[in-house]
Amino acid sequence: MLGGAMASPVSAKDAAAPGPLRMNDIQVVGSHNSFKTRIPAAVMAELRRRDPKMAEALDYYHLPLSAQLDAGVRQLEIDIFADPEGGRYAAPKGEALLSPAERARAKQEGFDEAAMRKPGYKVLHIPDVDYRVVCPTLVVCLTEVNAWSRAHPGHLPIMLTLNAADTANTHEITQPLPLDDARLLDALDAEIRKALPDKRLITPDEVRGDAPTLAGAVKTKGWPTLKRARGRIYVLFDVRKAVSDVYRAGHPSLRGRAMFGWYPDGEPESAIQIVQDPLVDGAKIREWVKAGVIVRTRTDANTVEARTHDFTKTRAAIESGAQAVSTDYYPGAPDPLGLRFTVTLPNGAMAGCSPVRVAGPCVVKP
Repeated sequence: MLGGAMASPVSAKDAAAPGPLRMNDIQVVGSHNSFKTRIPAAVMAELRRRDPKMAEALDYYHLPLSAQLDAGVRQLEIDIFADPEGGRYAAPKGEALLSPAERARAKQEGFDEAAMRKPGYKVLHIPDVDYRVVCPTLVVCLTEVNAWSRAHPGHLPIMLTLNAADTANTHEITQPLPLDDARLLDALDAEIRKALPDKRLITPDEVRGDAPTLAGAVKTKGWPTLKRARGRIYVLFDVRKAVSDVYRAGHPSLRGRAMFGWYPDGEPESAIQIVQDPLVDGAKIREWVKAGVIVRTRTDANTVEARTHDFTKTRAAIESGAQAVSTDYYPGAPDPLGLRFTVTLPNGAMAGCSPVRVAGPCVVKP
């Protein structure tokens, strides 16, 4: 666990900066590939035979989403795949490697064939290989998060990142449908709004208000106050440029859209950035955070840091001021390799203030 090498927040209220604290003034621990459960042993054995490096990188998994939220995680990541007809991912090749008894337990262990046969966005990591999950469809995942949110009023705003690896690949696996299709993206927005109804969802329209652009709004009038954002959820769409461009086409500054996007700095829709390595781009993260942009970064990847107990990237992520620092090893996360590697903010906190946004001590209730 990251220890007390850095100054510890000590105050007791959601107010440590001049004026009310805003939702971009905080820093939280998040999880990476939050939907992922354990790869079946037979599939992992075959993966180790074919690609040992990939097998090593994939040897982690997560608690159910609600249990992660109970642990204090306030940023979740879900990988999505379009499946408008249903059934595209209902017969993963990995299942053929399992015994009949193992296949009989599939639903209890993360593969719900019936759910995968229904139309709608599916949740998985790598088709045919890493496909067992804590929730099989986007609607099921969002419904669980919404139920947890309603049962815990006043929680810190939850950042939910939707990632789509939608390009064809050379591996012998089921190929995804490209998402640079306005109909598929409109359907995605509809699923989100259905599962996160009423005022549960913080939208680009709300943040922009009457400002000319979303980018200008976050850098001038700022994000909603933390008081207003508590008990709510906001969604970030992490996709390739062609998909992002279709998503904003006809929706300047994401007008009418359910999600924020990942757009280059300086473009009207740019309000949130994703940075994979704070050791490389820590200075850029700090620059964005100071300017009012929300940033999500990572503390570890592919089990590398966990295997060596290397907290260098964790410290860089925290010191960068990024509002969401994402890990595979939050407190209570499954530890299949017995690594005992745990990431928190200083002194075991799961939430605090961004050290770049707020000077001095600060503690926020998660």
